[in-house]
Amino acid sequence: MDVLDFRFRFAKKQLELMTLLCVGLDPDIALLPAVYQAKIEKAGSDEEKAYIVLDWAKEIVDATIEHVCMYKPQIAHWEALGTSGLKVLTLLVSYIHAKDPWVVVFLDCKRGDIDNTQDKYGVACFEKYGVDGMNFSPYMGKSCMKALYNKNHPERSLVGLCYTSNPDAREMQDVVLADSGDTYWQYTAKRTLAWAEELGLGVLNNAGLVMAAAYPDKNNPEIIHSEHLVICRKIVGDKLWFLIPGIGAQGGLMKETIVKSYTEPGSIVVTESRSIIFASKGDDYALSANLAAEKSHNTMKQVLASM
Repeated sequence: MDVLDFRFRFAKKQLELMTLLCVGLDPDIALLPAVYQAKIEKAGSDEEKAYIVLDWAKEIVDATIEHVCMYKPQIAHWEALGTSGLKVLTLLVSYIHAKDPWVVVFLDCKRGDIDNTQDKYGVACFEKYGVDGMNFSPYMGKSCMKALYNKNHPERSLVGLCYTSNPDAREMQDVVLADSGDTYWQYTAKRTLAWAEELGLGVLNNAGLVMAAAYPDKNNPEIIHSEHLVICRKIVGDKLWFLIPGIGAQGGLMKETIVKSYTEPGSIVVTESRSIIFASKGDDYALSANLAAEKSHNTMKQVLASM
C-alpha cells in the first residue's frame, strides 16, 4: 500500500465499518487472564515475560480488529515490562500493520521537550517503534510539535494534549487567562491549530487534539459536561481531529460525546482500554474482549445512524 495520510486511513475504516472505536493496548500483568498470569509466573526472565504479554496482545488484536479503526498502545505499560518491553511493542505494531494495513497505530506517549530532545522522541516513536501517530505535550511551546515533523513523512499524525479526562486536569487546564478570557485548554487548542497551519498542509491534514469524552457531574449526575467538545469544535472547526479518552472504565458518556464532537468520518475516535482488553480474566478473555468491542461498536453505529 502506498503511504497515505493517517487521517484518511482511519476515516476509510470508519466509513467501511461505521465505527469510531480505538482500543488501547495497555498491558497490566495483574489484570491479565489467569492463563497468562500462570505462564508469567513460570517465566524465567523479563524477556520471556514480555513475549508472553505480546502473545496476549496479539490475541486481543485478533479478537477486536473487526470493530476498530485504530489501536493505541500506551508506552509506559510496555516500558514497565523491562528491557524487552519496547522490542515487543515494535513487534506488536508490525503485527497490526500486517493484519490490516488500513488500521492505524497511535502511540500514547505524551512527549514534550526542547527541540533537539523532541526530535529524538520522534525518531524513537516513528522510526524505531513504527507507529503512525503520537501525542505530545505542548507546554514547552511550538518546538514540541515542530521538532516531531519530518518533511518526508507528512502523513504522520501529531496530536496535542488539550482537555484531558483525568479530574485533576481541571486544576490546570481550566485556568482563565487574564488577557484573553480563554481557559488554558482553549488557548492550547488555538496554538496547536496555528502551529499545524504554519507547518503546512501535510501536518494540518493529520493533526489533532486530545479532548475528553462528555461526562456526568460528580455532584449531580443529571448534569452532563460536554461544552468543552462544542467549544473546541468551534475553535478548530473540522481542521483537527479529536482523540477522545474517558469512555468505559472512566465513566464517560458515549452518545453525548459523539453527538457533540462528530462531524464526518475522520473527525473523532473514541478510545476504550480496560473495559475491553480486560473484560474477563477467565478462559473466555478473547471472546469477552470481542463482545465488549462489539457492544461499543453497535452503540456507535446506532448514534451515527440517528445523526
